[in-house]
Amino acid sequence: MKLGLSVVLVALAALGEAQGPQKCTSLRVRRNAASLSAQEWQSISTMLQRMDQDGWLSRFGASHDRLFSRVHGNTCFFPFHRRYVLEFENIARNYDPNFVVPYWDATQSFREPANDPLLASGILGANGQQGDNCVTNGIQANMQFTYPNAHCLRRIYNQGSTIGSWYAPEIISSYLQADTTLAKFREDIEYSIHGAVHLGMGGEMNSGYAAQDFSFMIHHANLDRLWWDWQNTHGSFLMYDGPGPGNSPASLSDIIPEDDSVPMGGSSVESVMVLGYGNVCYTYDTSRSPPEAYPAGQAGANNAAPPPNAQPAQQQSRPEGTSLAAAAADPVLSSSSNPQSRALESSRLQNSLGADIMNRFFPGLGSSLFSLKRRSYKEEKPAPEAPTAAAAADCDSHQPIPFPPRLNPDWIHMHGFDPERVEMFHKNACDLVELLNNSTYISPY
Repeated sequence: MKLGLSVVLVALAALGEAQGPQKCTSLRVRRNAASLSAQEWQSISTMLQRMDQDGWLSRFGASHDRLFSRVHGNTCFFPFHRRYVLEFENIARNYDPNFVVPYWDATQSFREPANDPLLASGILGANGQQGDNCVTNGIQANMQFTYPNAHCLRRIYNQGSTIGSWYAPEIISSYLQADTTLAKFREDIEYSIHGAVHLGMGGEMNSGYAAQDFSFMIHHANLDRLWWDWQNTHGSFLMYDGPGPGNSPASLSDIIPEDDSVPMGGSSVESVMVLGYGNVCYTYDTSRSPPEAYPAGQAGANNAAPPPNAQPAQQQSRPEGTSLAAAAADPVLSSSSNPQSRALESSRLQNSLGADIMNRFFPGLGSSLFSLKRRSYKEEKPAPEAPTAAAAADCDSHQPIPFPPRLNPDWIHMHGFDPERVEMFHKNACDLVELLNNSTYISPY
């Protein structure tokens, strides 16, 4: 009888493990940082001051710096930062039980990042002051750290008093649609908006201990939002392919790297793959809700690294010829956090680009055109279809999309990236911008 009971218990335990983490009973909602009130930012400032006094910000900076080479340049980039920002959120809630990490959709101000409302003196603060580059305003004004030595929070805009343009939302939307493996999506994101924001802000953000700047947390929350949108778009909740830490083949059983400065409990990669399950009890305000049941049968899918010479943004074949619509009931086709801009972006792309270009860069949208609808430079761009007053105001200038910035050699070396591969991905982004600027497409951003 005892033997029979033991067999049943073992079987039940194995079944629970096979089913994956348990579904969360409640979810926190991470909101767009731009929607937070002045009072909410003041509460965050008070929380950060208390955390800094207890040494937590320096500890997060130290742990990120010590783990740097293991969590960048490989597919663990996404699960590590998901778990890392969650740990920050959990610890911060000991100081403010209502705190939830907001996300910073930096592409919304990609044309003139220094004018982003979040970089105002009452929120994140602006550029560092002349001389020592210390940030003297905002929620972390005059904050001091102990790692790697005693210093202030520093910020050094990459163009002196301003910040060069970042990546346009349309580029990131292309990654969401065209990348069919996580390894490919990770490269596209890490070589683009991830590095552009870090380098644009400079100072603390241009270092291994960037996590001491709260901008780091809300920037990586946005990258996590994009990853979650990508997972939903392709129905690939458990896809974890390419190289893992140490360039060994990525495996869902990998333990996420951690440092004694910020212990994270030896979490496995699989434990953070699906929002709304296990201890990952949060979602995003503009994203799809977690799946009703834990995804099954995806572990180990496409677990091989892409060829070293794999070309970026080429539509890779899907299993049995499935489309994005078949992979997900409601695919996310735009990176924007603004629902109105999402709709305008999609409709204008469909009405401006030919099928060959759409299949390459925006396979989730399709096109009714056989070829690129080119614009004559002797004429103004045509007015968009029945725009709202706000949309019309946004598009009055018809400004071309600026070309995306390059990662500088120091940043590439710091991350151990292959310079030629980085350049190949950058060229692909520039190709897309050139095609958009030469078409009748009008960006809603």
